[in-house]
Amino acid sequence: MRLRDLCQVDHLGLKVLTGHDLLDRRVRGVATTDLPEPARFVQPGELVLTELTWHRGPDSSRRFVSTLVQVGVTALCSGTALKLPPADLIDACAEAGLPLLCLSVEVPFSAVTEYVLRRLIDELGSAPRHRPGSRRRLASVLVDGGSLNKLVTAVAGELDVPCWVMSATGRVIVGSQPLTPEDRTRLAHTFLSARFLPGMSTREDGTVLSVFPVSKGAPHRIANWFLAYAGEQVGAGGEHEDLIVELAALVALERSRLEAAQRIERRVLDQLLNLLGSGEADLPGVVSRLHTLHVETEHGLLAAALQVEGVERADEVGSAVLDELLRPLTPGVATAPEGGEAVALVPLAGNTASEVAEHVLRGARTLEAGLRDARITLGLSSVTTGPAGLSSLIEEARHARRLAALGQGRVSAMTADDVSSHRSLLAAIPGDLRRSFRARLLGRLEEYDAANQTDLVETLEIFLEESGGWATTADRLHVHVNTLRYRLKRIEELTGRSLTSLDERVDFLLALRMR
Repeated sequence: MRLRDLCQVDHLGLKVLTGHDLLDRRVRGVATTDLPEPARFVQPGELVLTELTWHRGPDSSRRFVSTLVQVGVTALCSGTALKLPPADLIDACAEAGLPLLCLSVEVPFSAVTEYVLRRLIDELGSAPRHRPGSRRRLASVLVDGGSLNKLVTAVAGELDVPCWVMSATGRVIVGSQPLTPEDRTRLAHTFLSARFLPGMSTREDGTVLSVFPVSKGAPHRIANWFLAYAGEQVGAGGEHEDLIVELAALVALERSRLEAAQRIERRVLDQLLNLLGSGEADLPGVVSRLHTLHVETEHGLLAAALQVEGVERADEVGSAVLDELLRPLTPGVATAPEGGEAVALVPLAGNTASEVAEHVLRGARTLEAGLRDARITLGLSSVTTGPAGLSSLIEEARHARRLAALGQGRVSAMTADDVSSHRSLLAAIPGDLRRSFRARLLGRLEEYDAANQTDLVETLEIFLEESGGWATTADRLHVHVNTLRYRLKRIEELTGRSLTSLDERVDFLLALRMR
C-alpha cells in the first residue's frame, strides 16, 4: 500500500503537512510511540503514529525526526487535541524529507492501525506465487474478522496436519488439536536451541515436528512466537512450504495488532511509574491510572521486575518476555520498560504469590535454551491489596531483582520471601567463595557417593529438612532407622563434624544451598 492511497481514505481524513512529493512511498506496517527515543520500537517502512507527549520544543522535534529517518520509517502521523502539530515539528520533517500527516482528534489511532493492517492482509492474499485459492482464503479469514484460531484451523485443514502457534516458553497460543506437555517442551527447546531456523524435532514414534519463526524482525528469539506443525521443515522441499510461510506472515500481522494495544498500555504504565517516582503521586491519580490499565488490587497485587542482560534491544526483549511469562497466568497484567528493567503490575486473580512465582520461574527456565551468553534476572515483591503502597512495592521487586543478579546461572530469581531469608545473604557471596565453602563441607561426601553409589548427601539434606527427626527422615528415605543411624555416623566420620551441634547443622544447610 502506498502512502498516497492512505491519504485518500475518506473516513480517516488524513491531512498532508509535508512531503507532498513523497506520497508514493510504501507503507509496510504501523507503530504507535510517544517515547523521546523511538528507534527500538519502530521498523523500516512503518507509518509512525504519535500523540506528541514527548515534545519539549524544537530540539526534541529534531531528535525525534532524525531518529525516524535513520530507521527508515515511511511517514509520521500526529494526532493531538491541537489543530496542527507544533511548527518546529513541521519544519523538522520538511528539512529531513519525512512526510508528516495530521489526524483529526475525532479519529482514533486504532482506526488507522486497523485500516493499514487490513490493506496489508489484502495484499498478502492478492498476489500469490502458488496455491492462490488457499492463500486468498487464509487472508480473508482475518480480513472478515476471523480469529487467529480460525486461521490456524484453516491451515491445518488445508495441509491435513496438526498445526500450532506457540510462544518461546512453550505456551500454545492457538492450535488445531491438543499438544502434550512433553511435545510443548520439545518444540520450545528445538525453536530456542536450533542454530538455524526452520528446525525439526522427532518424536519417539518417528513423527517429525517442524518449527518456523513467526517474525524474522523480532528483537530476540526468546521474545518471538513460532509455528509448529507435523511435517518436514520449510526450505527442505516440503509440500507445506507455501502455506506455512503465508501463515507466518498473517500471524505476524495479527500479533502486531496485540502489540499496538500493548504499546498504549505501556505508555499509561510509564506515566504511572513516572508519577510514583516523582514522589508527588496522589492517591486519586494512581487509582485513575490503575483503572485505565484494568489493574485491580482488591484480590491482591504484586510487582515484578525483570532484566535480560547480554542482548540487543534489552528493554524491548525484557518487556516482551515479562509480559509472556505473566499475562497467560493472570489477566490485567501491565508491563513497561523502566530504567533498564521491565516492570509489571500483577493482579493475583485467584492465584497465590507462590503460584505466580512458580509459574514465572518455570517459564523462564524454559527460555534458558535460547539465552546462550545472555541472562535473565527476576524479582517479585510481596502482595498488597491497596494502591497506597504501590511505589514501595515496585522498589521491593527491583531490590529483589538486584539481589537475584548476584546469584548464579542464566536464570536467577528472588522473591520477597527470599529477601528476608538466608538466600539473599548467599546471593551476595561471590561464586568462588560459595563453591569453596561447599567443597570444604560436602566435597568428601560427594566423592564417597560417586565412588560407592551411596546417597550420603541426599540423606544429609533430608535429615536437615526434617529438623533432625529420625523417624520422618527414615520414612522419606524408605530405610530403617538403624540404616539412617549408620549413614549419619558415616557422614560425621567423613566430614569430622557433629550433627548434634546446631552450628554444624547450619553450616551443612548453607553448604547444601550453595549450588
